[in-house]
Amino acid sequence: MYLSSTIVVFTAILLLEPIAAAPTKLRPRSFKVERTLQGANTRNAQKALMKSYLKWGMSMPAVLTASNTVEDITASNTDSGETGEVTNTPTQSDAEFLAPISIGGQTLMMDFDTGSSDLWVFNTQLSAAETKGHTLYNPNESSTFKLLNGQSYSISYGDGSTSAGVVGTDTVNIGGATVTSQAVELPTTVSGTFVGDTSSNGLVGLAMSSLNTVKPTQQMTFFDNIRGSLAQPVFTANLKHAATGFYEFGKIDATQFTGSISYTPIDASTGFWQFPSNSFSVGDGQVQQNTEGNPAIADTGTSLLLVDDPVIEGYYSQVEGAEYNENQGGITFPCNAALPDLHLAMGPSYMATLSSDLMIFAEVGNNLCFGSMQSNQGESIQIFGDIMFKSQFVVFNNGDATIGFAPHAT
Repeated sequence: MYLSSTIVVFTAILLLEPIAAAPTKLRPRSFKVERTLQGANTRNAQKALMKSYLKWGMSMPAVLTASNTVEDITASNTDSGETGEVTNTPTQSDAEFLAPISIGGQTLMMDFDTGSSDLWVFNTQLSAAETKGHTLYNPNESSTFKLLNGQSYSISYGDGSTSAGVVGTDTVNIGGATVTSQAVELPTTVSGTFVGDTSSNGLVGLAMSSLNTVKPTQQMTFFDNIRGSLAQPVFTANLKHAATGFYEFGKIDATQFTGSISYTPIDASTGFWQFPSNSFSVGDGQVQQNTEGNPAIADTGTSLLLVDDPVIEGYYSQVEGAEYNENQGGITFPCNAALPDLHLAMGPSYMATLSSDLMIFAEVGNNLCFGSMQSNQGESIQIFGDIMFKSQFVVFNNGDATIGFAPHAT
């Protein structure tokens, strides 16, 4: 099951298109947005897996719901999505990185999410319990905010967590690029994992505008609104392990990757950056077919790799001591185990190499480590999250509906 979203209503006479805002357009340009460090906490493997399953509506092992309820995730203001305090032998790891976004002259730290298409922000309409620890956008303090009467939005996830409310427009500035009438969604209620992630104050959706949940008039994403003023209709994600990294809009910086970029068409009809991934190999072994062969979505809003079981079995059969751990709800292995590299197909002609050091997500105690790659629970989609991005420079090309991959520059 995918992220549930509200679909725009079609009349018998007229097909309603997403409403575009007007970017400030002087000349074709590009701009860069650096991610900002939001602390150096350690990863909580169970909560990261639970959050990933919840986002994509995947079934969960009972141990996750028993030991890490949604209330557990939202209760602690020290957790921030994939990060959190590990009680057994914690190890320092990548912290959460966010981007500064200006809305009506008010700057907030927000997530860029290639797995959704709404721009929504914590705001002063929410209750104190829902906003504790968050920076809030106040539409009353913006001279450029305009309420869109009659418009609303609602996003629901697999666990019933929601973000829902009213919609307005305001001037949104990201990296120096400005859209003067960008749709900004203002939740009047928010629940689930959103509340507990106090480092982030909202999402900037970068999937297709066709997934935007505003009704009755669907709205355009920031990228779709700004792309006409860009030198190229692209954005890139350069998200490295143990480094700040950045997103860049309108330009492909050839100094940031090695070799050439391998492109593959996406299935734009789904609204996601979705592409085929039908094969894999382990270490120096031969290429194996993923007999389930479900398509993959490139999602910066998910921490882990969630893959088909043939990939799980093919990789972890080569890791001594790897097993499904009933207590952890996922696959673990001895932390001193020799891990091979993983090679994943990104379309029909390119294999991305995920180095062995990326395959450890977190230590969970008793000399056991939690794998960065976990099962997609038999669902009809694979999710390539941050672990993949840490291995690859990724190009999102909205001009010809392709996605491109190349190794990071060393």
